[in-house]
Amino acid sequence: MNQNEIENYLKAGKIAAEAIKFGIGIISEGKKAEDVADEIENFIIKNNAALAFPVNLSVNDEAAHYSPGYKDDRIFRKNDIIKLDLGAHIDGYIADTAITFQVGNNDSSLINASRNALNNVIKEIRPGISIGEIGKIIENSIYQFGYKPIYNLTGHQLKQYILHAGISIPNYDDGNSTRIDAGMAFAIEPFATDGAGFVKEGKFGNIMQIIREDPDNRVVYEKYRTLPFCTRWIYKDFSNSEKLINSLMTNKNVYKFPILKEKKRGMVTQFEHTFVVTSDKVYVTTMR
Repeated sequence: MNQNEIENYLKAGKIAAEAIKFGIGIISEGKKAEDVADEIENFIIKNNAALAFPVNLSVNDEAAHYSPGYKDDRIFRKNDIIKLDLGAHIDGYIADTAITFQVGNNDSSLINASRNALNNVIKEIRPGISIGEIGKIIENSIYQFGYKPIYNLTGHQLKQYILHAGISIPNYDDGNSTRIDAGMAFAIEPFATDGAGFVKEGKFGNIMQIIREDPDNRVVYEKYRTLPFCTRWIYKDFSNSEKLINSLMTNKNVYKFPILKEKKRGMVTQFEHTFVVTSDKVYVTTMR
């Protein structure tokens, strides 16, 4: 990884961190989820970054992959546990970050469990640490609060224009001795729950990604390339939006992300930062 690539990761991380602060400030009881997502995405663009994926605003037992649809009627209610997960990129170098808070009441031991797990990773991470060691830190930190990690959700390696690339980082010690080396970038995202510790697939969460280009999705591929996008963007970016969405929904070369819900409907919290590894240092690019 050269210095220019590191600088792009750092620029994206700074903008993503600012977008998280902005997002926290505009979410309130009675606010429409669609308005929040639009405002945060516009904030990222106005600050000279591109969107790495649609803003996720998963609520309560939803762990991930809900982004508001076009004319979405979801509003936030008092005590909703919201996972605000967003991504920005500079020339394809991605910052992926998330925070959890509860509408009207942000002091929660379940929120603290995932926050503390990520903070403990930050304290211990170093070039050469193994994937299993990171997972152990996360798992032990969450158990200390009396909760479970989500065992079938992971952090992930990042590459240019690729959000989920190669290595995964579980929220528990899976015995993986693979080490993080210089030149790698990762999103590490502890998930904690008071439920079963596993998620299952729910309904479509409005997010898609083209996995193979073909003539039926070429115009969309040219716009979003290899990064996730959402139905809400299609309505804004294309005049023939209904036709495109109908085609995308039946296209086998497009992956449609399901909302991931806790198996026993337990509440879920998440915190996430992006890490860039050099030979002698690990940058936390999205530190707020």
